[in-house]
Amino acid sequence: MKKLACITLDMEPDYGDPEKRIRLLENPEFLERYISIINKHNVKVTMFTVTNLFEKFGDAFRNLEKQIPLEYSVHSHTHDPHNACSLGEVQNSKQAYTQFTSKSPNGYRAPIGRIDKSGLGHLLDFGFSYDASVYPSIRPGKFGYSNLHMPNIPFRVMRADGKSLIEFPFTAIEKIRIIFALGYAKLLGWAMYSLLLNTFGLPNQTLLLSHPHDFYFASIPNTTVTGLEKIALSRNSIRAFDYFEKMIRFLAQQKYEFVFISELASHVDQLPLQQLEWEQWK
Repeated sequence: MKKLACITLDMEPDYGDPEKRIRLLENPEFLERYISIINKHNVKVTMFTVTNLFEKFGDAFRNLEKQIPLEYSVHSHTHDPHNACSLGEVQNSKQAYTQFTSKSPNGYRAPIGRIDKSGLGHLLDFGFSYDASVYPSIRPGKFGYSNLHMPNIPFRVMRADGKSLIEFPFTAIEKIRIIFALGYAKLLGWAMYSLLLNTFGLPNQTLLLSHPHDFYFASIPNTTVTGLEKIALSRNSIRAFDYFEKMIRFLAQQKYEFVFISELASHVDQLPLQQLEWEQWK
């Protein structure tokens, strides 16, 4: 079976930054290094964008779009984890996306994966063809989840009225369900993370998760993040770009073809996907 990989960037304000800046776009060193890695390895980036950022950062997005292969997708309208996929968030994000791109959005990713049955229903109602919000793993804490029962490969969510969408779960390393994300590579360190990748592997359809702050979290001043979370997010911060490139190299060595998620969606739409009924969603 063809092996396809998508590089995803959740474009949102730097986590824990009271100024709500995006240093990946503002800092020439960060931006040039990111662009260099993307173009060096001939990869494509699907940018899940918080759509209320189009007004403030639209010019920066256009500039990035000119320099790398980039497609937009939706990452809610305001990135409020308490209101991740409400009717208003879905409706407003579609409106803002359409105004900025002159196209209707195909995909949605809820903040920190907080998709639920109601939110999926809104996506179906507004014509989204895919969602990419489910973490097929376990996370403790306030916004935690336990989704080991979920597939680690794309599946279809079908509603009784005939409407459906494809769910692209956050890719996890097979067997152990550790998410394929720059943040996890930094947390574990490359020696351990690469050992797990080489031992257990990834599914044939793979999404790599990253955020702007993943590349430089330790250098964000006056962050509101404290305690163990701050320690975890700061680990290997100076090695973040190197780790990102190592993850891309791993995919290339494993013979993955790099595609946009829209292209992956067209591919898997022709496959006999596992089907979950929306009415039974938990």
